[in-house]
Amino acid sequence: MEERFDAHSSAPQAANTQQAPATQELETQQREAQQRQEAKKVQGSLAGGTWVSLIVGALLLIVLLIFIMQNQEQVELEFFAWNFSVPVGVGFLLAAIVGALIMAMVGIIRMFQLRRQIKKG
Repeated sequence: MEERFDAHSSAPQAANTQQAPATQELETQQREAQQRQEAKKVQGSLAGGTWVSLIVGALLLIVLLIFIMQNQEQVELEFFAWNFSVPVGVGFLLAAIVGALIMAMVGIIRMFQLRRQIKKG
C-alpha cells in the first residue's frame, strides 16, 4: 500500500482514503439518476382524466337511450301551470338534464367565489 503525507498532519495516510469521496460522489450521482428516472415516469394527466370521463359519459348515454327506447308509454307531466304528455323515458331524461344544470350552476358559483378569494389574497 502506498503511503503519503498530508499537508496538515505529519501522519502518513493510505491512498484508499482518496477513494471514499469518489465513492460518495458516485453514490450521489446514482441517486440523482434514479430520482430523474422516477420523475420521468408517466403520471396521470388532465387529458387522460377527461378521456376516461368522456368514455364513461358515452356509456351512460347509451344506457339512457336504451331506457328511453324501452319506456315509450305516454304520461301526463304537470309543472306549475303547464301540462304536457311525454314518454316516461323522455320525462326522466328531462329531470336528469334539469338536475345536471342545477349542479353546474352550484359549481359555477363556487368557482366564482374561489376566484374572488384568490384575487383578494
